[in-house]
Amino acid sequence: CADVPVTIAWGTKDRLLLRSQAVRAQRRLPNARFVWLEGCGHVPMADDPPLVAKVLLEGSAHPLKTEAAA
Repeated sequence: CADVPVTIAWGTKDRLLLRSQAVRAQRRLPNARFVWLEGCGHVPMADDPPLVAKVLLEGSAHPLKTEAAA
């Protein structure tokens, strides 16, 4: 569904999911908003709850990227 806003948030210290997987996710969903969660591991909501809440709130207000806008 290209009309559904997507945010990919990835912990910079995630030891289960590799950075290469983050890059693959970005390539697979080019219209998604991508955010690195600095200092967070695999469970960012435990590592930095305020940061995760901020990213979620920003994502809910994030306008869709479209081919024309890119």
